[in-house]
Amino acid sequence: MHTRSRVLAFSILVITLSFFSVGAFAQDKKAPAKIDKAQQAEINATLKIMDDVMAGQPGPTDFSFTITPHLMKSRDNKVLVPFIVTFDKTKGLPANATSYLRVVNKANLAETMKKTAEHKAAMDKAANMARLDPDNAEAQEAEQKLRAQAPKVEYAFEDLRFSQTLTTGAAVGALAVPAGEYEVYLVYKDPIPKDKKATAKAGLLKTTITVPNLFTDELATSTIFVTNLSEQLKTQPTADDVARYPYIFGTMKITPVLDATPKFAKKDELSIVFYIYNPAPDKTSGRPNLTVDYNFYRKDNGAEKFFNRTEPQQLNEKTLPPNFDVKAGHQLLGGMGLPLTSFPEGEYRLEIKVTDKTSGKVKVENSAFTIVG
Repeated sequence: MHTRSRVLAFSILVITLSFFSVGAFAQDKKAPAKIDKAQQAEINATLKIMDDVMAGQPGPTDFSFTITPHLMKSRDNKVLVPFIVTFDKTKGLPANATSYLRVVNKANLAETMKKTAEHKAAMDKAANMARLDPDNAEAQEAEQKLRAQAPKVEYAFEDLRFSQTLTTGAAVGALAVPAGEYEVYLVYKDPIPKDKKATAKAGLLKTTITVPNLFTDELATSTIFVTNLSEQLKTQPTADDVARYPYIFGTMKITPVLDATPKFAKKDELSIVFYIYNPAPDKTSGRPNLTVDYNFYRKDNGAEKFFNRTEPQQLNEKTLPPNFDVKAGHQLLGGMGLPLTSFPEGEYRLEIKVTDKTSGKVKVENSAFTIVG
């Protein structure tokens, strides 16, 4: 049984790969903004929290929050990882806070920590020799030389922001890194109190993310975004708009559902959106030729049964814009909107099957959701 769906209007737009650049410390080509003395003090205090935690000390716990990451292609063989920060409101929310994101490649971190330990041992030995023989100029010089040779940690990504006030208990951010396994550190710190005896409230999260390699010949997709909250923008978004809020696809702005199994009402419209990567070009037209099938399965008495499907989405020479060019960085956007009025209450699985008719490759993704009264 076919169900009518609304193919999202932005699925035929040409969207070009972009790199997300944010913050005074983000790794982009923009000149950093000038920092005044008060901001420098906030930076120093925030970095000290981060450095102390990476050195093994416990992090502050005044604020508690989690990160939900998503995955998309970016430029220069990097993967864009937009994320949503969700705060535990019972522990309070930051006000006018400084936030700092630090991303470290785990392989590089292990090597750096090894070098740091070796350097510390050499420093201890040189310092001891200089202390035992204070008149030995060579010993004193050796200690100073070693001190200047301390190894530095190479961070895969950094981002620092001022004046973060989170009245809703959520924030949006992003990072961009090559494929690999990373340790992600994120700290939020309230301003330094005027009372020197008081301590600024802060919270720090440490988590690990694995970033896959999306730059291969294999058919792949971004994160499958499922939502019932979307907004059609009246104008084409700028690069700054997307930098501030990376969940914009063409002229559609969405609020991703964060639950592993999101719940929707029958009155809702289910919206699905995702990018399709690495399609093979058709030998004749040079353009992709793909079909996307959306099949719904419903749990019934403990067993899963086919419920319905929508009309397949066609992405080919006839449906794509005349100037569509994968080599130029244009992205294939899949998606559809489906009213849920005909769905009985219960648990469902949406199977998204992307078929590349040129290469014969198939990519299948699944997304679970529940219809409630």
